[in-house]
Amino acid sequence: MDKVLITGANRGLGYELLKVYSVQKHITFPLVRSEDVAETLKKEFKDCYPIVADLSTDRSINNIVSVLSKYTDNLDVLINNAGISGTEYLIETVRTEEVNDLFNIHCLGPIRAVKACLPHLRNSKKPRIINISSRLGSLKKMSSGEFLNRNFSYSYRMAKAAQNMFTICLSQELQESGISVCAIHPGQLLTRGRSSDADMAPSVAANNIYEWVENADLDCTGRFIQPSVGELPW
Repeated sequence: MDKVLITGANRGLGYELLKVYSVQKHITFPLVRSEDVAETLKKEFKDCYPIVADLSTDRSINNIVSVLSKYTDNLDVLINNAGISGTEYLIETVRTEEVNDLFNIHCLGPIRAVKACLPHLRNSKKPRIINISSRLGSLKKMSSGEFLNRNFSYSYRMAKAAQNMFTICLSQELQESGISVCAIHPGQLLTRGRSSDADMAPSVAANNIYEWVENADLDCTGRFIQPSVGELPW
């Protein structure tokens, strides 16, 4: 039975991941931004201990530590799933506020979550950090022209590319500590901010991710994966 912290667990992929881990009888720590949502999840899922925190601020670090320390001294899996989408895809209309907001959530958010969880991860026998990334963060795919004229936002692509670099840096730092760190592209999801080629329900993606993470070990660290498909280029 793993102890799993999932950020952005109130909807979409995060909520589906929470359901999968709960069905498989793991202990979950869903991170959400409101007390109302936390209470709803606590009633819906067994062995569920919601954390109310806003990952856009450093205060979230103490919030996470406080709840984790109350219920456990170890954590097996941290899934950095929280994210927001951007809109502007032309340089004339790109807003620096939007870029800043996405970098804060997709890059600084995972940094905050890792800083909060690291002492508990170090106490696990099989610690894993999973950063939910995107194919749009791949510099090789982007430079190949694969997404040309698709109107994907500057802010999302840039933030995911930066998050991927964070994954690489973190995997190299923590490898000697026995902590596996990976980036996962979940697939083209049928969510609110879906791409034009979206073809996968979040529930399917969540099951694919769960199965891959269950089998992941230190040999998987530093990889960029799409479960059920294979490895992606950075």
